[in-house]
Amino acid sequence: MNADRQGWIAARFAGLSTGAKMLLILSLALFPLGLVAILASIQSAQQKNQDRTDQTISRLEVKAQRISSNLTRAEITIGTAGGAIAVAPPGSRVCERTLTRLENAPYPGRYALIAQGREVRCASRGFRPPLPRTGPAGKGIVRITADGRALQLFVFGDTGLLEGVAEYSRETLSGITYIAGTSTAFDLTLRQDGRSMVLRDEYEDGPFVHTVNASEALADGQLRLDISASAVPITPLEGLLILLPVLMWLAASVIGWLVVDRLLLRPLVRMQRHVSAYQPGDREFGLPRIASPAREISDLGLAFEGVAQTVARHEAELEAAVERQTKLVREVHHRVKNNLQVVASLLNIHSRGSPNEAAAAAYASIQRRVDALAVVHRNHYAELEENRGVALKPLVSELAANLRATAPGSAASMTIRLDLEPYYATQDVAVSVAFLVTEVVEFAMFCGASSVQIALTGGNANPALAELVLESDSLRGQVSCDEKLSDRFERIVTGLSRQLRTSIDRDTEIGRYALNIAVVDKADRH
Repeated sequence: MNADRQGWIAARFAGLSTGAKMLLILSLALFPLGLVAILASIQSAQQKNQDRTDQTISRLEVKAQRISSNLTRAEITIGTAGGAIAVAPPGSRVCERTLTRLENAPYPGRYALIAQGREVRCASRGFRPPLPRTGPAGKGIVRITADGRALQLFVFGDTGLLEGVAEYSRETLSGITYIAGTSTAFDLTLRQDGRSMVLRDEYEDGPFVHTVNASEALADGQLRLDISASAVPITPLEGLLILLPVLMWLAASVIGWLVVDRLLLRPLVRMQRHVSAYQPGDREFGLPRIASPAREISDLGLAFEGVAQTVARHEAELEAAVERQTKLVREVHHRVKNNLQVVASLLNIHSRGSPNEAAAAAYASIQRRVDALAVVHRNHYAELEENRGVALKPLVSELAANLRATAPGSAASMTIRLDLEPYYATQDVAVSVAFLVTEVVEFAMFCGASSVQIALTGGNANPALAELVLESDSLRGQVSCDEKLSDRFERIVTGLSRQLRTSIDRDTEIGRYALNIAVVDKADRH
């Protein structure tokens, strides 16, 4: 399964264009560097985010310290003035001066100073706090009001009696906790035993906002200050620095692909088109103008142009040589044909001038074979330009006409019927076919046959073979003919079949010889 998958991947990769392969390879090669840079950027962003979280927690601590400082300041002031107020005679202004000092603080509240744990000596206008008589000695107690709108501080003296009360509104505490120059987009809540006071409610969460939640204890653990805020947002420059490795990775891959495409692939594609358009025999090869800084591609184009010119010159020389060779071959065939015709004419003259009938018959027999060979050369000469071989149909037709013309008087009434398809064969096959037809027809003439039928058809499933069929009364087994003539005929026919590299299918009942001969082409019937 793994091998099949690897083969499938290799096949898909091989099917990609060269440009796509280069882009993929460059991307994979640069991926480790890009991955390292991305991880470094992510780590840097995480470190900055942690720094922002630490900064938020640090600001929370500052806010808690500010609230604690105000409470401690009020507690110390009330505690210090408590003893003096308790023993001060009526009409003294110790209480009023202490109240004025408290109210002149940067973040004032409302105050009430108590004597002996039950008598309000002085208080802020309209302020009537609850008065618990006793509490923990020398300690301040803080409490969030039930409606969550104020924070109250109860200060008890060393004897456990109440010495004063301070109350801070939600707005005052919100001002105390705000650090100038910082964002106000945060939630800040003061909590105590199920009660809470919302000091600020301006934080809005979102899908891409990182929320920081923190808590800080104050007032000796009596209160808890909770904050919810977003980390300081990433600036556009920081976002660019995070995305920069990815952009550099993509840019390097695309630039590398563009360089390869412009300098190598496109010039090669243009050259490939012109090379594909070049056909053997073209005398000129028009090299396209390639404006490429790649000198090797220009050299390759010039080299191919030189090769094309060399091939064109070589083809021209070969064509000239073939033309000369064709003329020589035509001349040879023409002279051989003429010489054979001269020999046939001489044999005809000797046959007519022969004093006895046996010699005349021998001359005529030789003449027929020389005529057959001359007919082959004449037909080969006629088809030499097309180089398709020897046309068997006109060859056998002309040969049959010559055989009728040279038939002895005893065979003057014999007919030769032809049924030939337009096949072509090599010269060697044509010579053997001509001699075979001559032998069969001559044997029929000497054995008193009434007719000879010659057929050439494509009865074989193999297109490179054709079936030659010869039928005659003389080919039957019961025909009476000279025994020596029959033996010589059988030897010659068997030898010719061997030259044709085939065997003869003999049917002596109907007088039929059939054999498959090799052909090279077949002309269209008109």
